[in-house]
Amino acid sequence: MKKTVFCMALMVVVMAFWVSCSSTHKMIVDKDVPVGQVVTVTFVNSTSNGWFVLRKWNDKNIIKELYGGKDISSNDTTILTVPAGSTSFTFDVNYTINKIKSINNTHTEKNIELQYDLELGKEYEIKGMSRSLGLLKGSELFVGIYDAGSDTPLKEWKIGETES
Repeated sequence: MKKTVFCMALMVVVMAFWVSCSSTHKMIVDKDVPVGQVVTVTFVNSTSNGWFVLRKWNDKNIIKELYGGKDISSNDTTILTVPAGSTSFTFDVNYTINKIKSINNTHTEKNIELQYDLELGKEYEIKGMSRSLGLLKGSELFVGIYDAGSDTPLKEWKIGETES
């Protein structure tokens, strides 16, 4: 019985620590736009598929207002509410590439600009991904925009490559 209670308490502590290490950063980028004319864009962060640090929306610097000077990790989520229509986001994206079984390398692409025409009534996700070029040949790095919950990109941009 004591062992079960100890294991349960340990699990609660581990879960609390894990939850405290992740944050959700939310922002309405233009508060003057009526609710019926906006869409939601979620930047999906992942260690191997990229984690995003947003810098600008339509050339407006949003980094301080969005993150408040906090460091961003691959456990964080960023959700922006933006007006529907032609939009651009500027961000840095970090990929952790497994080179050899226990050796990882983080690769950063800076000031990437993504432009897309966001349709009213939709929710979007922006995700990164990497594709191996073969054993010891490196990886291609991509960012895609998706309908929320979909695995098929609406559009995809190649933003860089890593060396082996």
